[in-house]
Amino acid sequence: MKLSNILKCLGCVIAFGWAAMLYWSSVLQEQDLKLLRREIQDLHAETASLQHKISRDMQAIQRPLSEKTSQIPDHSDYPNLLEEDTYQTTQLPRLLGESFRPQGILKKAIVGTPDNLHPFNNFKDVHDMYNLCLPAVSNFKTGCFETLSPSLAVKIEARPCSDLPHAHEYWVFLRDDIFWTPLQRSHFPSTFELAQQFLTKQPVTAHDFKFYYDAVMNPYLHEPKAVSLRNYLGDIESFTVINDTTFVVRWKTHQVPSEKGSDQKVKYTALGITAGLQPLPRFVYQYFADGQKIIDDDADPDIYRKNSVWAQNFSLHWAKNVIVGCGPYLFEGMTDEGVSFKRNPHYFDPNSALVEGVKISFKESLDAIWQDFKAGKVDLCILSPNQLGELETFLKSAEYRSQKEIKSLDYVDLSFFYIGWNQAKPFFKDERVRKAMTLAIDRNRIIEQNLNRMGVATTGPCFVSSPSYDQTISPYPYRPEEARQLLEEAGWVDLDGDGIRDKIVNGQKVAFRFKMYYFVKNLTSKVIAEYITTSLRTIGIHCELVGLDIADLSRQFNDKNFDAIFMGWKLGSPPEDFRQIWHSSGALEKGSSNAIGFENVQVDSIIDELDYEYHKPNRIALYHQFHHIIHEESPYTFLYTPKVRLLYREYVHNLFVPKEHQEIIPGADMTEPHLHSIWLSK
Repeated sequence: MKLSNILKCLGCVIAFGWAAMLYWSSVLQEQDLKLLRREIQDLHAETASLQHKISRDMQAIQRPLSEKTSQIPDHSDYPNLLEEDTYQTTQLPRLLGESFRPQGILKKAIVGTPDNLHPFNNFKDVHDMYNLCLPAVSNFKTGCFETLSPSLAVKIEARPCSDLPHAHEYWVFLRDDIFWTPLQRSHFPSTFELAQQFLTKQPVTAHDFKFYYDAVMNPYLHEPKAVSLRNYLGDIESFTVINDTTFVVRWKTHQVPSEKGSDQKVKYTALGITAGLQPLPRFVYQYFADGQKIIDDDADPDIYRKNSVWAQNFSLHWAKNVIVGCGPYLFEGMTDEGVSFKRNPHYFDPNSALVEGVKISFKESLDAIWQDFKAGKVDLCILSPNQLGELETFLKSAEYRSQKEIKSLDYVDLSFFYIGWNQAKPFFKDERVRKAMTLAIDRNRIIEQNLNRMGVATTGPCFVSSPSYDQTISPYPYRPEEARQLLEEAGWVDLDGDGIRDKIVNGQKVAFRFKMYYFVKNLTSKVIAEYITTSLRTIGIHCELVGLDIADLSRQFNDKNFDAIFMGWKLGSPPEDFRQIWHSSGALEKGSSNAIGFENVQVDSIIDELDYEYHKPNRIALYHQFHHIIHEESPYTFLYTPKVRLLYREYVHNLFVPKEHQEIIPGADMTEPHLHSIWLSK
């Protein structure tokens, strides 16, 4: 049957359905009317889905003759910026063997319960859950930073811009066999009206990637993750969809000084950010639950980038407690106890999910996770420093002798812990005060006594093992006398003899009494925070501790509503980009990661220069210069980088640190365990 005849028949079906609705509306009761309306919406959704499939199939057949496609140069003329991941395609299959079949449920646990599963939830563990279900344009080549391999895209090309001969744009070519997971009625209350269109398999297209970009850039969307991402995507000049499997990202170019005078350059991180783009399912987030569009008229291709009504509905979206994915794992559901995922048997890469499923339990504390690990209820456990003695005792117990063997893997974590001093507060505007706070805290004592030596002293915001970290900078020593002297130089003296320093600020006497927020359910953090208050008391400063759970602590951070905050940063993968945390553009912006309001013109200049510096030695020199300024300004007291002891049972296989196994992955530089190719033997 010809396409035109098929579409004509489908149109008649729709017309008949609407006519029937109009006729029966005069005689049916309200309940029956709602039922009929729902059936017609379902029919309309099925019709639209069939039309899309027919249209897509016809495009595939006619693509060589398509006028639009004929205007696109053959992309084989341009090199692919994605490299084959030989570990994934060769080494891993060899390790698995031909008879391998995924089995078992990998049981993990996290501290805290997420408020929701919104795509832009800023909770790190929610981000990790999305990574199970939602791949990006590309992956890092296993074990290697800054080397990209195929994922949802099979190819990325850098093509010259016709109007800017010295600049280029990125053409992304997607796979055509990726589909969104249909929603399940069981994930919603029984009274919840859910249109049929959400229960139908939908293809992932280039339009979903543009929708993601538009959502991030919508200024009315105040989700913290979106605010942070805006710092990175804001330099995109245009995002153009060519067809369902092709889109083009053009980045703004800037005049950058060079030996020849100046060059037009895009940001150094442009490729990495383009390769890290994820899709956002339009078929869910552009609609109300009953199937009606949130924006009736969305013909404007950029409407989702600027519409305030849609942004408000998206923040409170009816599907914010499910994960709509298209990756190696599928979301199974979330309860008060945890969240579960099952392996996607239809995903194009069967070796990207080597267990039948993943179950993540929500726990109140690290100690609760440790107790579950000892009881065999979870398969992996990161041991906190105060639990090292308990581990030794447990390994000698009769209870352990009847269990599967426990193995461990030690590594330096890609993170650091710090105290952030809010520079909007009168206490911490002066760098002499901030430096005094650091000099008053014995960080070696914290590492020795509170961390059982499971930590490394750190002096700046780069990973301690990275070339970007300036090893010549020594940590500030513990010198309380020098701290007292700096406080007096800054005008903080005890004016009334009560043992607490004071200062006249705007004609008023202000006592140096402040609040420090910390995560109350981490025993190690609590002990360290209590020690810090004791240390500061010896130099005439009163610090009141306020322990909060993850959700409330994140809220105080995002609102910049604190004097000081004791937290940790999980560091991103190289190349290091300091804009999110340290650029002054985020100093006053609610929800930005620059929660302490740090502003420094020279730091801004270095960050801006790093944006366009491609020469590695020059980049490292800039990183070290940045590190030196941060060390001198002391906006944070950098406490330590943690060492991690990861415990796992003997039936958990293929857990390793890539950098330590060059025989498997030559050139690997990742120092954290590779968790994406674990399998179970039980």
